[in-house]
Amino acid sequence: VPLRLPPLRERTEDVAPLVAHFLTQGREDGLPVKSFAPDAIKTLKGWHWPGNVRELENLVLRLAVLHDETIIAADAVEAELMADVPKKARAVIIGGGITGAGISLDASSRGISTLLIEKSDFSSGTSSRSTKLIHGGLRYLENYEFKLVRESLKEREIVYKIAKHISRPIPFIIPHTDKIRPAWLIKFGLFLYDNLGGKTNIPKSKTFDLNKKFPNILKEKYKTGFQYFDIQIDDKKLTKLNAQDAKKNKAKILEYNKVKKAEIINNEWVISLQNRKKIKSKVLINASGPWINETLHKNIKIKSKNKIRLVKGSHIITKKLYKEDVAFTFQNTDKRIIFVIPYKKHFSLIGTTEVEVKSPENNGISNQEIQYLIKSVNNYLKKQISKKDIVDTYSGIRPLIEDFKEASKVTRDYVFDLHIVKKLPLLNIYGGKLTTYRKLSEKVLIDLKKFLPKTKKGPWTDKKRLF
Repeated sequence: VPLRLPPLRERTEDVAPLVAHFLTQGREDGLPVKSFAPDAIKTLKGWHWPGNVRELENLVLRLAVLHDETIIAADAVEAELMADVPKKARAVIIGGGITGAGISLDASSRGISTLLIEKSDFSSGTSSRSTKLIHGGLRYLENYEFKLVRESLKEREIVYKIAKHISRPIPFIIPHTDKIRPAWLIKFGLFLYDNLGGKTNIPKSKTFDLNKKFPNILKEKYKTGFQYFDIQIDDKKLTKLNAQDAKKNKAKILEYNKVKKAEIINNEWVISLQNRKKIKSKVLINASGPWINETLHKNIKIKSKNKIRLVKGSHIITKKLYKEDVAFTFQNTDKRIIFVIPYKKHFSLIGTTEVEVKSPENNGISNQEIQYLIKSVNNYLKKQISKKDIVDTYSGIRPLIEDFKEASKVTRDYVFDLHIVKKLPLLNIYGGKLTTYRKLSEKVLIDLKKFLPKTKKGPWTDKKRLF
């Protein structure tokens, strides 16, 4: 579409209306773009009007790449969203992350009437702010979490099978350094990683000479490399595919609406939404991620004895640091590991940190985290990076089950907390990982079996591809 843009001075605040104008003309529905998603606003604030339409188009494309195409905020969509919301559902799920979307898909496909409620956009929280990996959790072996690693490796195989169109195996290289972990320990860990999950189509680990294999990436002092494979995935699309497939199975989906209150009236859960609509249900599932206890205490008015720790994982995105299509697992002296992963063809994704926070809203990267990631990378790469190489950042808050003093040792496994309130079930889901979302969803339906209608269909999500 030919663009006729008004002449504007070179000011930071002028970019947003220009981008809005550009996007409006390109929308098939013809609706005007009035506002942007919060992350997109943050990026726009750092940009200036480039001076011509071609460069403006490049900025818009870059904006889409950096924010997984989540640019436009929800404007005047409430009426459309609410038009199809039922007055009753057998199961109501609070939280539109990967956990809620996965449960919604599994339940609805078995003929259980399901409503999924999300206060924002699906996968707008932690589920779209991960390291974009489906993995077994190699470093969890050090915490002796063998059961979690085994289940995760099995799920890695399944998720890759059902979501091949948004995922791919990618090699990870661990440069060896005697100062942190001995070679025998890494080899033993990789042996377990290769075999704990059983039969796999993903390549096994191996050892090679780094100077011969990647002579121009790492500093020369790193001579031995250990290679293993994991799955890179589009985490946001994975969540949305689950939600979309649930909708195809007659689940009702409600975005951009908060649950204000949930109470039992006349032997039914009555869920009150922010737009004053009420929905009745026999089963209530709290899958609100880092907001789980806030939802439980403030909206459902039930006190929980379960303690969680909110741990922020931050990432930085830089221009592509090397040409080779390989990721690196860098060991730090604090025993943590940092990934450097090829990202969206033109970028490198670096992360993650682990910083305990008090609120789920505290999801911005700190300067200390930025310096930590930069230092970690510069300890290994020949090409040194600085803050000026960063094109974007993001942080996600993970709700981890209170168990250990150190954030890196808090368990990544999940726990179900089932409350029976006046004979009606309330299931709170603590913890969880992107990798094991599908298995978690299956277990939810097993635990709630006596409260749900009998269905002929059993577990099935390990066989059917997501569309």
